[in-house]
Amino acid sequence: MSQTNELKHNVLTKADSIIMGVAGTAPAYSLSASTAALIGAVGLMGPGSILYAAVVMFGIAFAFMYLNRWRSDAGASYAWVGRAISPSLGFMSGWGLVVATCLFMIAGSLPAGSVTLDLIAPSLDSNVLAVTAVGAVWFLAMNILIMLGIQITAKFQKIMTIIEVLALLVIAVGAFVKFSAHPVQPFSWSWFSPAHFDLGTFMSGSLVAVFYYWGWDVTANLTEETEDRNRAPGYGGVFGMVGIFVLFEVMQIACQMGLTQDQISKASTNLLPVVGDMIFPRPWGDIAILAVLISTIATLETSLLQASRTLFAMGRDRVIGEKFGQLHPRFQTPWSAGIVIGIVALVLFVLSSFSSTVNALMTSAINAIGLQIAFYYGLTGFACAWYYRRLLTRSVGTFVMRGLWPVVAALFLWSVALYDIPQLGWTTDAIGMGALLIGVFPLVYYRLKYRSSFYTSGREWAEVGVVPPAAASASE
Repeated sequence: MSQTNELKHNVLTKADSIIMGVAGTAPAYSLSASTAALIGAVGLMGPGSILYAAVVMFGIAFAFMYLNRWRSDAGASYAWVGRAISPSLGFMSGWGLVVATCLFMIAGSLPAGSVTLDLIAPSLDSNVLAVTAVGAVWFLAMNILIMLGIQITAKFQKIMTIIEVLALLVIAVGAFVKFSAHPVQPFSWSWFSPAHFDLGTFMSGSLVAVFYYWGWDVTANLTEETEDRNRAPGYGGVFGMVGIFVLFEVMQIACQMGLTQDQISKASTNLLPVVGDMIFPRPWGDIAILAVLISTIATLETSLLQASRTLFAMGRDRVIGEKFGQLHPRFQTPWSAGIVIGIVALVLFVLSSFSSTVNALMTSAINAIGLQIAFYYGLTGFACAWYYRRLLTRSVGTFVMRGLWPVVAALFLWSVALYDIPQLGWTTDAIGMGALLIGVFPLVYYRLKYRSSFYTSGREWAEVGVVPPAAASASE
């Protein structure tokens, strides 16, 4: 690989990696955009859904951590699945992330547009056309930012995430103080009890809860640009998961104590601003609007980073158009990927403007993305166990952390997806599964066109006492 085809090294610190992991999941955005969908699926069992989804996500987070120790690659799941299990499945894993990101440009930009209008023109915050137009402006701004280089992107992300987390903590404390005095629903441990789920609500809630957590894995896609690249990104993802799990649970419980299910449903994607107005006098309630806006902008940025790095790695390996593997000569960023994602997103923005309501569009998008997330996360969990299969008998810890937990998590994610496909309706299924299946065409076309060595090189696995070449070179 030529030096001109490498991303900048050692730009992100270990602390930056953790911040990116938190920012990738966008806690304020996820709570505001997804709580109505979660309550609609499971009622008061939202805290339980978030807890059980966290158990699953930690299994996948550990898979990412251990696979990154083997191979530090901007393609992350694409590269690991391709090298450990199957090149074709590796391509589809990378494709799954890319199409989920493109669809997320709608699910992420709509709240950005809605919240912005809530601040400057409240009468338009439910107008789909206005919300879509403002959201598109935010998306384009973030796309331009990531093309200017990882240094400026990381600095911007650090500031935004710190402000977001502090604002969420203020809201959480205020909500508990306010709502505990006269709760609409007094706190109950039954909200966590498996006995209060039936199979249908559990599976539906799990699909939405998976979407809550999506994004922490951006740390793995930035591994080539991070210090201690074979370890720091993995720890960043795991520690980021710990932080967001606490934030999600605290805010979900507070919202259920202070709002009825009908109020949450009517708030739709503006839940946190509604909560902010309930607990703080005007204009202090706008802190919630600010938190959601910052969170949404931040997660748009991390999602674009993930997709652009994945496409860059795939282009570098010549499994997709070679132009994706080229870097901007000045900024050393995957500019071709950013331009293509921008074009696709703008087309989706235009199509979304024909939707009758923001709420319906958001619910369909979140469910469709959930299917795609389950697909590529699941493949990564299987890849971890398969790559380390010869080491699993060394100790109970190795067996559980690198084998059992990732595999159980992967099986769970795929089971949820398969169960929910018949329940979601043909529109959501067509968006979620159809976008994945389209990936077969570029897979076949570019495989025949380039005949990349990615498809012909042998599979890899961990051997007892053998240090992976990537890890060895990184430690030198």
